[in-house]
Amino acid sequence: MKSIENDKTELGKAHLTSGKLSLEEANVRLKQAGESEFPLCIFPRFIQDTILELYENGNYNIDYTSVSILTALAGIIGNSYHLRKHIEWVENPSMWVVLVGKSGQNKSAPLKTAFKAVKNLQKQYDQEYESAIANYNPDSGEKKPSKKKLYSTDPTFEALINIHKQNPNGMILMPDEFKSFILNLIGYSGTSKQSQFLSIWDGAPISLDRKEAESSSLSMPCVSIVGSIQDDVIASFKAKDIKDGFFERILFAIPLKMEKKYVKRTNPNDYTIEQFHSKMKDFLDAVTQKNNTEELVLSDMADELFINEVNKHVTPSNKDSMISGILSKLDRYILRFALVLEVSNSFFDNLPIERVGESAMKKAIMLKDYFYVNALKLNNMVLNVYEDNSKEGKVLQVIKKIGKKEFTNKEFIQMAGHMGIAKESYAYQLLSNTKLAYKVQKGVYETEVLN
Repeated sequence: MKSIENDKTELGKAHLTSGKLSLEEANVRLKQAGESEFPLCIFPRFIQDTILELYENGNYNIDYTSVSILTALAGIIGNSYHLRKHIEWVENPSMWVVLVGKSGQNKSAPLKTAFKAVKNLQKQYDQEYESAIANYNPDSGEKKPSKKKLYSTDPTFEALINIHKQNPNGMILMPDEFKSFILNLIGYSGTSKQSQFLSIWDGAPISLDRKEAESSSLSMPCVSIVGSIQDDVIASFKAKDIKDGFFERILFAIPLKMEKKYVKRTNPNDYTIEQFHSKMKDFLDAVTQKNNTEELVLSDMADELFINEVNKHVTPSNKDSMISGILSKLDRYILRFALVLEVSNSFFDNLPIERVGESAMKKAIMLKDYFYVNALKLNNMVLNVYEDNSKEGKVLQVIKKIGKKEFTNKEFIQMAGHMGIAKESYAYQLLSNTKLAYKVQKGVYETEVLN
């Protein structure tokens, strides 16, 4: 098969990390040029075809559709497969994903398409439950029918745990209003909720004890979260982050072009889309038949690739705490990506699912690179939020004028006065309360906003 010998584009370079491009893959890349840097080659051909068909004839954004499908695959797999790195390190496939864009950028349609199989099966479960309840006799001594849910939109944390218990394979959380969901977590009373969700992301056992409520526990949580939000809103939320690693656990889909597009006069090909929904249904049906968790391990080559990749993260992480926070979570996401890709691609190719191999790991590393770039984009959006006359805006102006990552409180106070932003006492107050710099020793501060 022919290949592209001299690919100079950034997208091409990313794809070439997995070997030379075939002409088919080159076609995919060329269609993406200037629109997306999502590595479509991680998916089977029928998913690539679906994404491009919806992009060309359905006004769908490539990034939104790709990331939505990836999250749907992760949500479907749930606890049916885990990846064991070593005796103390096991990862489930859960992902927390946010589609970021402008208002009216058609963020909801890709989610609807990606999760259609899940929602259709949920309708079936709802009908079965309603029928069982209608025929239930409380005096018969039989156990009351329980409602099985694959996804939920806005449960309380306690309800989420109880719903998950009815479906041990996992839950998909799809908040109707992702803004409200985030607000509930980072608001004045949200710290405890935030820590509870951090435990869920880790896959750690959950135990809730309430005086006037039944205790709830979950030994193996697996909850994928997906939603959409406007770019300025998520940036303002991130600016209020209490730096406990919550936002670093979120994977952001941020397109190269955040703009509304003209509606095409052509419609997506029915066969392509129906084939996609049919295969996603087959995958979901196969997973729901499993009643146990199967642990996969890495092949020797996949393990070598993983170790080499995470070791590349050590030096930049040691130099910058913000980078360290992002990469430490992406190290774990690499394993989750590899697990999802190995299980789903093996199923669609009718291959046995035995271990996570070299191909899945190479593709997982591509995904890590994509989401790393988007995490940096979000941090730049946060800085734009501060570009005003607010307290943090004033701090940012002074830090930029100083122009160094490390500076003294004396330098800050002098520069603030020189710029006419604040006198000595107020300048010291601004520096003491800012989130844009932190004290590394007495009188010395360090910032990450100049990266």
